[in-house]
Amino acid sequence: MTNELFTIRDARPDDKAVLDGFANLEGMDAIPSIEGVRVAVNEDDEVVGFVRIALADDGTAFVNPVITHETWRGFGVGRALMEEALERHGELRLVSRGGSLPFYEALGYERIGWDLIEMSLVDDCDHCEMREECGPVPVRKVRGA
Repeated sequence: MTNELFTIRDARPDDKAVLDGFANLEGMDAIPSIEGVRVAVNEDDEVVGFVRIALADDGTAFVNPVITHETWRGFGVGRALMEEALERHGELRLVSRGGSLPFYEALGYERIGWDLIEMSLVDDCDHCEMREECGPVPVRKVRGA
């Protein structure tokens, strides 16, 4: 996918350190691998955001995580990454955390029950010390819905 400001491509091994740095800035652990990762890059091929898709055994796609570098927020990077992932997979599920729920709702995601979340593919919210302040909400979107 191409935009005037950025392009989306598969992550490459030399992107991993930058992706881990983005995750760290958001208080997350390093991503386990670049498998399922698509990145948005600027005209200099510098990563400005990424989305990681993990697949459940039944093929359902889970977003964990989507991150846009703070200097690139507001330029449509996160939206483009999510739209491209939805096009590729047909349905996306995730657990919205912190203040991200309005972003997902603006993209048309709807709240779902925890029974539709593959807990092996998302961080365990039940035992998290920060659950109350994080406010996890499971959501999904189906292409065309």
